[in-house]
Formats: sequence, structure tokens, C-alpha cells
Amino acid sequence: MRKQIYRYPLALFAAGLLAACSGDKNEGTDKEGVETVLPAQQNEVTVMTLKKTTFSHELVSNGKVEARQQADLSFRITSEPVAHVYVKNGDRVNRGQKLAELDLFTLRNKLEQAENSLKQAELEMQDVLIGQGYAPDRMQEIPADIVKLAEVKSGYGQSRANYELARYELEQAVLTAPFDGVVANLTGRSFNRPDGTEPFCRIIGTGVWKWLLRYWKANCR
Repeated sequence: MRKQIYRYPLALFAAGLLAACSGDKNEGTDKEGVETVLPAQQNEVTVMTLKKTTFSHELVSNGKVEARQQADLSFRITSEPVAHVYVKNGDRVNRGQKLAELDLFTLRNKLEQAENSLKQAELEMQDVLIGQGYAPDRMQEIPADIVKLAEVKSGYGQSRANYELARYELEQAVLTAPFDGVVANLTGRSFNRPDGTEPFCRIIGTGVWKWLLRYWKANCR
């Protein structure tokens, strides 16, 4: 009986020691966790000297700006390649300024041939009028129906139409600005044939740029 009595105090004493050791370990872990999560740091504050300077302010405005003058330009002749392009996108041009031109060799040769054919037909028409008893140097005195008949017999009417067409094609082989403006949407390139389905370039009148400049000075400075 005495041996069993002494065993209970020893067991209680051992349990107390184990509880004390586990408590010390938990306290140490909590302290280490606090130090890791919340380290000691210093907050730094930066300062700057105020100076008088330009303040950029964004101005948001909804709307649509359209140019008063705008023209899409194209070559009417697409049989010849582009020889020269004298401008680029963003260039400011004046009315009548040359923008681009086609290779003119074939067109000039065609005009020269048409001119020679016209002169030859004119001589043949004079022969027809002389044969009818009229003086070619006094055309105003010849009846209109006689002149018309002489043009048909000599081929003068057809030769004159061919000459006018050749001259028109040569004129259209040079692209010029119809008014003062800015070049945009330039797609044509040298040594390529112009695309007949799309404009070669666009000229936007300078009025819209002046308006934007006035608007910027009034609201954005």
C-alpha cells in the first residue's frame, strides 16, 4: 500500500514539468513571429522646392472636326507608271503646286503623232473645199454643211478629236494641288502604275489647321 501512495505525487510532479517546458517554447515562438511580421522600420519623407512652371492640363472635348476644303486626287491616266512624287504626307502645298507626275515620254509622243495627223487632215480638207469651188482662207464665207462634209471626207473631224484627247491625257499626267492645304493619305509610289480604284493622295484645306491652332492657343496654353 505505501508504494502506490508515493507513485501519485511523482506523476503529478512530472506532468507539471512537461507543461512548464511546453509553455516556454510557445512563448518563444510567439516572440519570434512578432519580430518577423512587424520589423522595426523608419519612415522616410521626401521634400521638394516649389517653383513656378507650366502646368499641363488635359482638356477633354467630344466632337468632330471637318475641313472646309478636302479633295481626293487621282490620275485619270493609269497606263503609264509614276515617274516622280514631289511631296510626302504632312507637307504643306500651295494651289497649283506639282505633286506627282507620270512618265511623259509615251504621252508626248502620242500628242506629237496626233498633231501631225491633224495637220495632214487639215490639208486634205482644204483640197476638198477647193474642189467644191471655195477658198479655204475664207472659211466664214463657206456654208456650214459644206464645211461639215469636207471634215468628214478628209478625216479632219476625227483627227482633231484624237489631238484633243492626246493633249488632255498629257495635261492629266501631272497632278497639282487644287488649293492651299496639307498632303494626307499619300499611297502612290514612284515606278508603280497608279491605282485607278483608290485616290493617289488627299489635300486637306489649311482652314482646319488654323482653327485648331486658334483653339489650342485659347484653351490649352
